[in-house]
Amino acid sequence: MKTLVYGLGESGIAAAKALTARNEKIRAADAGNSEKLRSTLRDLGVEGSVGAGLVVLDGVDRVVASPGIRPADPVLTAAEERGIPVVSEIALGLELLGDVPTVAVTGTNGKTTVVDMIQHVLEASNTPHTVAGNSWRALTGCLEDVAKTGLLILEVSSFQLHYMNKPGFDIAALLNVRPDHLNWHASFDEYAADKLRIFDGQNEKDLALVSAEDPTGKEAAARMLTETITIGGSETAVVEGELLLRGAPLARVEDLQFAGRHNHENALFAAAVAQRLGVSVEDIGAALRSYRLKPHRMEVVADSDGVVFIDDSKATNPAAVAAALGGFERPVVLILGGSEKETDFAEIIPALKYCRAAICQGEAGPRIAHYLRERWDVDKVYVEPDLPSAVAAAWELARRGDAVLLSPGCASFDQFAGYADRGEVFARLASSAGGDAVAR
Repeated sequence: MKTLVYGLGESGIAAAKALTARNEKIRAADAGNSEKLRSTLRDLGVEGSVGAGLVVLDGVDRVVASPGIRPADPVLTAAEERGIPVVSEIALGLELLGDVPTVAVTGTNGKTTVVDMIQHVLEASNTPHTVAGNSWRALTGCLEDVAKTGLLILEVSSFQLHYMNKPGFDIAALLNVRPDHLNWHASFDEYAADKLRIFDGQNEKDLALVSAEDPTGKEAAARMLTETITIGGSETAVVEGELLLRGAPLARVEDLQFAGRHNHENALFAAAVAQRLGVSVEDIGAALRSYRLKPHRMEVVADSDGVVFIDDSKATNPAAVAAALGGFERPVVLILGGSEKETDFAEIIPALKYCRAAICQGEAGPRIAHYLRERWDVDKVYVEPDLPSAVAAAWELARRGDAVLLSPGCASFDQFAGYADRGEVFARLASSAGGDAVAR
């Protein structure tokens, strides 16, 4: 068998190295043509090309596609037309691993946080495991670690699930499905269908987790034969300020070091996974009480004269913005915008009722501003060309007791290398705008 590794980013490089180590026949290719890509290809020491055309498919038996490459890409389209199987890098990793217990987590929002919470609980309970996937290491780059620990915790995006056939995960969690990445998927229905692939191949011995607040997951759960837990249901939910897991108390909300209803739900997903893996309720509760959110997720980065600056740069879609706004009890000056993903911002309209203003910036700023002015309050919507201008405007608009919230609802690539870079810049701008920096 000869495999085309298509896309020479982190996952493509890891896949090529994993196959080469197993003496598999491979060809590596990328549609781009830069010196960095040419250098990567030379370092791999395999047959390949950059600036790839359809000729790269000649003589190959399957394609391993990097997650950033859209299904509409000419090479991937031609592969499917020719009947050449296309798989994701994670699907390849699972194939190379064989039978290793695997927990898979997906969702439009919260998947990185839930995986991080699971990791924290397992570390606290001395449960060996390896974390890989979307926001973590490429799976094919850590196969030896997975084999050694004997347990894989996997964060999976819709891109990675798109080219995955009946993975049969031992535990599969679908947190939520909201409109996102519609510049990659053909439609929301296709996006939702790809998310639901996380449950494909499960049997009655496996565990599926869905949210009571997510229609897509709830509808799918009604058809499942596997054991299912609905987070936010009668026994695994937040009841009168206490997190309950199958009716057992885990922790009081006021004892947790993170806030927000969506984060409490994330914690319950993590708790249900950990319990299934053998961790006691007492140990789960103790670990959750000591857990802190990763940076750029509702992180206070500056404070001045009663105005707090909050970095929620990881919120790259409207549903995440709505979730963030739902946790506030003070007026908010909201900073939206970034690179365009063509998403609908209808979901945030009800959550804007406590906002003093919405500042729309970046590539998508004008479109978002036009949308909000038609559906909310024209006098509260402002447009700025970039993030520095937006932070300066927010500082002028904010009053004592307000929060200035960067929750963009967009990707960051119009101005930054990624959401983390955007968050770091926001923190520096917040400090120089008048805030006293808060230790990160």
